[in-house]
Amino acid sequence: MFVVLYILFLLVSVASVFFVLLQTPKQSGLSPSLGGGSDLLGGRGVEGGIIRVTSGLAVAYLVLALLLNVIPR
Repeated sequence: MFVVLYILFLLVSVASVFFVLLQTPKQSGLSPSLGGGSDLLGGRGVEGGIIRVTSGLAVAYLVLALLLNVIPR
């Protein structure tokens, strides 16, 4: 069970790096992200889907990290 979770953890890690690199840069710095949050998980078109997948992978990464820490080897 531990080995399966560890392999899944590695796959989620690689996939999250891949989807972060796929995102298009905004080129406007940090100030617009602090002002309006309407584009946080929604977005439009393909970019919105990439943002949703990246968010899901981040949640999966955190859950798997906690599970790997709690489950005894």
